Amino acid sequence: MDEMGEKTVVVVDDDAAMREYLSETLAMGGYDCETFPNGAAALRWLASSDKRVDLLLSDVTMPGMNGLELLRTVKAVAPELPFILVSGACDLPVARGALRAGATDYLLKPVRPADLIGLVSKHLSGLQAERLGAVKEAVKRTLGGGDAGDSNRAAQLLPVFDAMGIKRFETLQHSRRVSAFTLMMARDLSLSADARRALEIGALLHDIGKAGIPHNVLMKPGKLNEVEWAIMKLHPQLGLDVLAGQPGLERESEIIYCHHERVDGTGYPRGLTGDAIPLSARIFSIADILDALTSDRCYRNRSALPAARLEIHRLAGTHLDPAVLALFERVTDREFEEVRQQFPDL
Repeated sequence: MDEMGEKTVVVVDDDAAMREYLSETLAMGGYDCETFPNGAAALRWLASSDKRVDLLLSDVTMPGMNGLELLRTVKAVAPELPFILVSGACDLPVARGALRAGATDYLLKPVRPADLIGLVSKHLSGLQAERLGAVKEAVKRTLGGGDAGDSNRAAQLLPVFDAMGIKRFETLQHSRRVSAFTLMMARDLSLSADARRALEIGALLHDIGKAGIPHNVLMKPGKLNEVEWAIMKLHPQLGLDVLAGQPGLERESEIIYCHHERVDGTGYPRGLTGDAIPLSARIFSIADILDALTSDRCYRNRSALPAARLEIHRLAGTHLDPAVLALFERVTDREFEEVRQQFPDL
């Protein structure tokens, strides 16, 4: 069981397909689930089981005991237990009644995986939230003064990578490479020292939100399924949340929040298009794709730089901004390769 499996969610829904969907989505988020077809069955189990329950998720409309009745019964004996009601009807009176009866939150069907995981995570702190808190504290300690004060930014930010707790060496080397690639592409732009610093740090920290992604999703060796992918796509928002409230880090946040946007609008989290994507993120996207193409993966070998260049040009106008490719072309293969040799993966 994943380390987040210590958190148990009880799922109650008379629709077997919905029950399975909710429980599988939560399982992909690292939660342990107990499922029941109605309120009475859930109550019998709750009364007889010694297992700790951390949250209850129930449909509203069910035969026999409905969700509101289950809510009132549970709250009478366990008032502190988080209880989320799920409904297929956009009914404001029902929602208000649910909250007055003690519901912690209210979720409308159809339930998107990201919404479900986000809402449950909101009410269950868990290890992911603790890790994000540790990352936020590390960022505050190292960057809170607004001045990195060290020419080796990556070395200064080592506490942040330690707090992330995910394959630190490989993550650090990837971040060093894409940061160096990004700075090389931006060298002919008229950027102030502060802007270059923001570009460097934003690139180094682009994936800090992954500290909040469950380990079994983040480290899955194969292709992610639809539910897992929806969970993975939460990491730009999680990363933005880490920097929220830290003064002077607004430009760094642009890369963290927007590094998976695409110029044709098919990216995430907001589906931005063209110039609506910050220039820093459009430059970084090329660096990130270049490093992905020229690094070995469990499912493919790395590409040589000439082949990677061809693929990057093929993505112009869809993933990447064609106008930014001129900056990319000004960096030679030798310069890119020197960075890869300087910061190799194991």
